[in-house]
Amino acid sequence: MTESGDGGSSWRRRSRPAPAGPFARYSRFVGVMKVVLPALAAVLLGLVVVWPKLTLDHEGFQVGFAKMPLKEVDTLAMRNAQYYGLNQANRPYALSAELAVQDRGAGADQIQLDHPQADFTTASGANVVISATNGLYRKGEQTLLLTGDVNLYHDSGTELHTDAATVDLARSTVRGDRPVTGHGPQGTIDAAGFEVTDKGQSLTFTGQSRMTLWTAGHDLLSGRRAAPR
Repeated sequence: MTESGDGGSSWRRRSRPAPAGPFARYSRFVGVMKVVLPALAAVLLGLVVVWPKLTLDHEGFQVGFAKMPLKEVDTLAMRNAQYYGLNQANRPYALSAELAVQDRGAGADQIQLDHPQADFTTASGANVVISATNGLYRKGEQTLLLTGDVNLYHDSGTELHTDAATVDLARSTVRGDRPVTGHGPQGTIDAAGFEVTDKGQSLTFTGQSRMTLWTAGHDLLSGRRAAPR
C-alpha cells in the first residue's frame, strides 16, 4: 500500500500542469535574455575590434581618390550642355549642344561641341539662331567655330545655309567664307560668303553673288525698301 501510495503521489507530481500567469512569462523572458544578452555582447565586442580597420580602409580610399592628379583625366564630357552669357552690350546669348567635350590636351579654353546652337539678340532686339553639326567654342574669346550643315535663322524670316561660319558671341557678329545660299521674305541669294555685322543688324554678302528679288528694292535682313539708285 505504501509503494502504491508513493507511486500515485509521484504520478500526480509529474502530471501537474506548468505554471501559468505573469510569473511564468517573466521566467521565460529571463531565460531568453540569458541567451540574447551574451550573444549581443559578443557582437558588440567584435565591432569594437573590427571597426578601426574598416574606418582606416575607407578613409584610405577617399584620400587616394582625392589626391589623383587632374592631369590623369584626359577628357571631360557633358551631355545636353547649356551656357548663358552677356555680350559687350550686356545683351544675353545662349549656347547649347547635345554633347560638350573638353580635351585637356588641346587646352582648357577649347570645348568641342556636337550639334551646337547659338542664340543671340541684335541691337534692334531681333533674335538670331545659328546651328551646325560640329563646333569649337573658345571660352576666352567667346567665339564659336561652326562646321557642317551651318544654318542661320533671323527673326525677319531670312535663312542662310553654308558649310562653315564663325560666330563672335561677344560682338554678336557672324562671318563665313564658304559658298552660302539663303532666302527671305524678299528673295533668294547665292554668294561666296557673308557677314552679319553692326551688332547683328547688317547682312553683307561677299565675293561673287547672285540675288533674285521677289519684290525689287528690298533689303533681305530688315525688309526695308532700299533707296533708288
